[in-house]
Amino acid sequence: MLVADSISFQGRHSELVPPTSLRVAPGEMLLVAGEPQGARTALALLLSGRMKPGGGVVAWGGSARLAHLRKHSAVVDSPNINDPEAHLKVRDVVSEDLSLIPSPPWRKPNPKKWMAEHGYSDIAGDWVDAVDPVRLTEMLTQLAAENPQTRLLVVDSPDRHPGDDSVWLEALERFALSDREFAVIATVARVPDSWAGPVAYLGAAEPAAEFEPEPELEPAPDAEPEETSEDPGDPAPAEPDEQDRPDEQDSPDEQDEQAAPTAEAPQPEPGEPAGEPSEAVESVGAGDIPAEPAEPEPQDTPAPAPQPASDPSQAKD
Repeated sequence: MLVADSISFQGRHSELVPPTSLRVAPGEMLLVAGEPQGARTALALLLSGRMKPGGGVVAWGGSARLAHLRKHSAVVDSPNINDPEAHLKVRDVVSEDLSLIPSPPWRKPNPKKWMAEHGYSDIAGDWVDAVDPVRLTEMLTQLAAENPQTRLLVVDSPDRHPGDDSVWLEALERFALSDREFAVIATVARVPDSWAGPVAYLGAAEPAAEFEPEPELEPAPDAEPEETSEDPGDPAPAEPDEQDRPDEQDSPDEQDEQAAPTAEAPQPEPGEPAGEPSEAVESVGAGDIPAEPAEPEPQDTPAPAPQPASDPSQAKD
C-alpha cells in the first residue's frame, strides 16, 4: 500500500505542492485532482519516489525509504519529464523503454516481438504525435508494467490529451484489476463525470471520505479476570482441599502420628518373663516403629532356657 501523509514541496517562489494525504492499495485506482499542471507533475514525482518531500512522509509497503519506493513504482507520461518526444517513432520508444528494465540484456524482451504480442505492430512505424493519445498512454503504461518489480503506476495528467475520458479510465483500471494487482494513481485537472471510484485532492491533508480506510484494530488492554459464571455449564473453579493448603498443613509431628500405625505389644512366649516385652515397647518411640512391622521368623525367636535340676525351688517340689 502507498501511504502519503501530509507530503509537501516548496517551489522556488511559492509552495508547489501543499500538504496532501492519500492512500492507495494494490488492486485499486485513485484519481488525484488539482491545479496547476506543475503541481500535478511534482506530486507524481513525489508519489513515485523521484523527488524527496519537503515535508511529510510517503511510504510503500511500510517503508519510507525513497529507494524502496522508486524500486517498486513508475511514473508514466509525465510532461517534460518522460513523455515521448514527437520526433520519435513508436518502435524507438518501445526499444528505449524496454532497454531500461533492470535485467541482463539476454532477458530483455525483443521490441518487435513485444509489439506483436501486445497489438502495437500496426503503429510501429508511426510518429508518436500521430498516434491516438489514449492508445499511446495505454502503451506507455504497459511498457512501465514490464518491469517485474513495479507495483505502483503513477500516470501524470492523462486527461490533458484530447479524447473521451472514459476510454483512458477503463484502460488504466484494467491494470489495477489485472492478476498483478497494480496500485494505480492518475493525477488529473478535474474528476471526470464518468468516474465513481476513490478520489483525493491536491492540498487535502486528509484522504477523501469515500477513500478513508477502515481503522485498524488496536490490541485490547489486559482484561480483568471475568467473574465466575453462574451458568451450570461453566462451573466455578473448585476450592482447594484443606489438606492441600500450605498454610493449613499438619505439623510434622502430627503427620508422623497419623502415618505411624498403632503398634501392639507382642505376646510373651512361654517361659519368657512378662515384664521384658513391655519395657522394650516403652523404650521405642512411636516415630521409630515401621509402618508395617515384620513378624519375627521362627528361627529368630529365642527358646526358653531349661531350668537346672539342681535348682533349689524344684528340689522343694
